[in-house]
Amino acid sequence: MYDPLKSKGVSPFDPQPNSYWHHTHTCRKFESLKQNISTDYLIIGGGYTGLSAAITFAEADKNTTVIDANTIGFGCAGRNGGFVLSGSGRLSLSAIEEKWDQKTAKGMQAEFDGAVALVKQRINKYDMQVDWCDGAYYKLAHSKKSATTLHHAAQKQAADYGVKSTCLSQADIQDRFAIGHAYGGVKVDGACLHPLKLIDDYARVADNLGAALYYSTPALEIEKTHNGFEVSTPNAIITAKHVVIASNAYTPKRFHEKVDNKQFPVQSSIFVTAPLSKSQKNACGLTSPMSFMDTRMMKYYYRVLPDGRLLFGGRGAVSAKGSDSNSEKQRLYKAMVKSFPTLKGIGMDYFWSGWVSVSFDDMPRIFADTQSTNKLGYAMGYCGSGVSFAAFAGMRLAQRMMGQENFDTTLPLYSSSLPSFPFPAFRRMALHGLYQWAKVAER
Repeated sequence: MYDPLKSKGVSPFDPQPNSYWHHTHTCRKFESLKQNISTDYLIIGGGYTGLSAAITFAEADKNTTVIDANTIGFGCAGRNGGFVLSGSGRLSLSAIEEKWDQKTAKGMQAEFDGAVALVKQRINKYDMQVDWCDGAYYKLAHSKKSATTLHHAAQKQAADYGVKSTCLSQADIQDRFAIGHAYGGVKVDGACLHPLKLIDDYARVADNLGAALYYSTPALEIEKTHNGFEVSTPNAIITAKHVVIASNAYTPKRFHEKVDNKQFPVQSSIFVTAPLSKSQKNACGLTSPMSFMDTRMMKYYYRVLPDGRLLFGGRGAVSAKGSDSNSEKQRLYKAMVKSFPTLKGIGMDYFWSGWVSVSFDDMPRIFADTQSTNKLGYAMGYCGSGVSFAAFAGMRLAQRMMGQENFDTTLPLYSSSLPSFPFPAFRRMALHGLYQWAKVAER
């Protein structure tokens, strides 16, 4: 498996993950770049961020080119759980308010909600077929203390930010679901979709709007010139006036000074069970589309798929070397059984892992060198909440690159670049220690 802290970069020959999404949908194909070209806006990365930026540029009639090192859905877009959430990074609105102020938190809430609205708007506008499922989203407390904290946070969200929710006691959870070790929760409106179908439709729309899309075309080097940039690929040179880096967690360890050591790629793993029988659904309470996440530091998240399977995810191995090991599969499977004891013995039909981009201060960034004639920008650090927010980040980044900043650029998303990680060589050593500590702390 590709490792962004060890590999030189994604190769066109790296295999697709064995994901449920790739087994249930085949994406369209695009050719690789074979001759030198010039473009106004070059986007490096053909995932949610990059293709959303391309759609925004193309809707404004800008000459736009997208390149990607592999095929559609090789990265995050083909590996995530398909949760459509209002939020990004690791800071709650209350944490943002505490760090900055309530005005900032409300401004961030507007951007987070705008991300969900953008996904819905584009799905409707461009007739995207993405298996959209509305359904309840449950945040579950893994301890009595976390239940109290969760309920207090929900009450504050409702009072200060108008976020409607229903607080659930431990008895409420037990009445609805056969979920073990849940001490209460909060129910809010949620939605899920097929993430690979979404990225495939983004590619269709960008292509139809006139953007040039080249896959299996890795960017090898970005060189600044007197009137823009030259980007080397295996078989061609691209001359661009402006460059967008949209590779997020799949950005190579050494790529460009603006992004090197600015994010930490961390693995998340997911498996999908065999289809649940009617009796299993009834026994677990998983009888309709719904999604869940718990309050552990190393969170577990799960959802009921349209065909009756259970998708279950959580943190992955520290490095790529152990990503597909039996021990990792069993660790995650045991966590599922601990949550749903009645599902013990159900088959694991699919298992895969992917990289999540974590920022040093838990805040994503949408950054552009807006003072330069020839701009370079990037968006990354979503911390795993990217299905809706990555597309929004791509739109906002494109707007910044075009000088269309009719939004609040004083928000922490926009007002500074990503901070560098101190002692970046020790990131994984620290992560291993954190995982070991979490095992003890969350018993």
